[in-house]
Amino acid sequence: MAIGLALVLFVSGAIEGFVTPSGLPTWARITIGIAAELTFLAYVYVLGGRAARAGETGDLDRADGSASAPTAA
Repeated sequence: MAIGLALVLFVSGAIEGFVTPSGLPTWARITIGIAAELTFLAYVYVLGGRAARAGETGDLDRADGSASAPTAA
């Protein structure tokens, strides 16, 4: 998950650093943003669908969870 997040942050940083302040026409900058968003959604849908079909839920197993909830001291 951390590697995926690092990749998303890298791409968004590149867009913000190079595309947003560039002299490209507005339609081109919006097209790049839409393409980045559609690529991200396809990535999430494809890999998320594969994980869901494999039975992954993201929930902890009973053995992995603690017996009590954390509380503030």
